[in-house]
Amino acid sequence: MLLTLVTMAVLAQPAQKCVTVGGTRTCGFECADNGARGQCTQTFAGVCAKNSSQVVCFDPPLWLAAVWGGAVPKPACETEGGAIACGYDCKKEGGRVACASTPSGICTRNYGSITCFDPPPAVYGAFGKSVPAPACKAQDGKVACGYDCASNNGQLACAKTPFGVCGDAGGAPSCFDPDKAVICARGTSTPKASCVRVGGALFCGYSCARAGDEVNCAKTPDGTCDTAGPGKPVCFDPPVRGGSSACLEAAAAGT
Repeated sequence: MLLTLVTMAVLAQPAQKCVTVGGTRTCGFECADNGARGQCTQTFAGVCAKNSSQVVCFDPPLWLAAVWGGAVPKPACETEGGAIACGYDCKKEGGRVACASTPSGICTRNYGSITCFDPPPAVYGAFGKSVPAPACKAQDGKVACGYDCASNNGQLACAKTPFGVCGDAGGAPSCFDPDKAVICARGTSTPKASCVRVGGALFCGYSCARAGDEVNCAKTPDGTCDTAGPGKPVCFDPPVRGGSSACLEAAAAGT
């Protein structure tokens, strides 16, 4: 049975293609050439597009297939005038075009430009196909995308992961995200971080402790903070262990 499934998978794979332009031969799975240049994708899920001035091919990140939990969605290519971009959630604006690099990524048009954001690989490692949708915030000519976005004093900031948190740090927003190793180890059960504001300063993390006007926070959910000694609380984070190999490899590839 296993041999049959493997054979079917091999037979289902698209045949490799090649193009020759200017004496140079290029091979891959999908190819395009405009007579002056040729290019091919390196994976089954890749796409190519061309115009008279350029050829563009895009392959979804290799780590995505390991954590997505199925066939990676096919990206698309868009053109705007002489511009070409390929990926996901592509947007056009004023002769420009831009795309996200992953299926849960987003792009937004604001103030005559395009801003794109992709959840980091560890978030895909935790959620697979069910990555929480990020969002974009636009204000006073600025744009930021991600999670738990905050604004203050004309500034914007967003966390990079659904477990992150943002708040006002003395007149400007600041964000904290747990490390990718924490997200891979805890998965969707990763606790959301929290913040403490003291004297206009913002302190974010886990198990935040205060001693007078001094605050300190652990960087991991298993961390602890001690207030028994003099001065600033002392925090300790034990080593983070665990997590699927696919998530850890994706997180490492995304750095």
